[in-house]
Amino acid sequence: MNKRDVRDGKDEDLTAEPEQIRAFRDTWELGIHSYLTYLRDRLLLARELLTESGSVFVQISDDNVHHVRELMDEVFGGESFVSLVTVIKTGGLTAKLLTGVSDYLLWYAKSLDNVKFHQVYVDKVIGAEGTTQYVWLQEGCQDRRIKDGRAVEPGDYAKVFAADNLTSQGNQVSEYVHDGKPFRGGWKTTNPTGLDNLARAGRLKPIGNSLMYRRYFGDFPVTPVTNVWRDLLLTGFSDTKLYVVQTAHKVIERCVIMTTDPGDLVFDPTCGSGTTAHVAEQWGRRWITCDTSRVAITLAKQRLMTAVYDYYELAHPD
Repeated sequence: MNKRDVRDGKDEDLTAEPEQIRAFRDTWELGIHSYLTYLRDRLLLARELLTESGSVFVQISDDNVHHVRELMDEVFGGESFVSLVTVIKTGGLTAKLLTGVSDYLLWYAKSLDNVKFHQVYVDKVIGAEGTTQYVWLQEGCQDRRIKDGRAVEPGDYAKVFAADNLTSQGNQVSEYVHDGKPFRGGWKTTNPTGLDNLARAGRLKPIGNSLMYRRYFGDFPVTPVTNVWRDLLLTGFSDTKLYVVQTAHKVIERCVIMTTDPGDLVFDPTCGSGTTAHVAEQWGRRWITCDTSRVAITLAKQRLMTAVYDYYELAHPD
């Protein structure tokens, strides 16, 4: 029907439901001011709903991370700030200036003293970031310096070691004789008992006039996750996305594992395609999610109702 008196803002004069139009396009009438107002309403609700050990995460690009942090300082208090996490998302190129390859997670707690936190670890990879000090390979009774750790066969990883510092400033300097050669230093362990134990275990390595500690790669084959998440570059951002601003599955998964236990309640006030609820269900967490768009709710429902999850046995069935 051709109508000539179409009015802006009237649902019946739209060719589709208003939620459909807004669902895949961020439309903020007053730009950043509208967005921050929208976000502030949800953060105020989150603050009231959070348990004393709870955390809240907001993903944002570098364009407005400073505005959002100021807003979260206002709502939660600057003393509740936990961390600004940098998530490496792509290795793209640009024609001018610097390429943006990261997004940011602003992490705030209801109470910094009571926040629930589980340290997350990732596997070490020989030759990758954080393992550059592992440059020695033990071959029988001889040690060989390796130029590129990536060339080491996986079966030889247990023989790779770093020559770590065995002294510390401030400790009392004393002399220790190893293989007939005297070494002086402020030893981190007791002299001679601790050093004798290390010598019997084959953990001492002389380098020039210094006595070093053999730290094998297999001693602790994982490394703690910091506030720079590089390891999600390939697996985290290769998800098929229904929204441009959809947070990657692996990013939400890490946040959930890091700050909740099985059975805890996870709330997402802007569910989008339902990624947070999907992750929470997958890891045995209870969840509540909502959105102002019926399109988003429909997408989330379809995703959750058609997903297949692992079976979990309760630790306390009763």
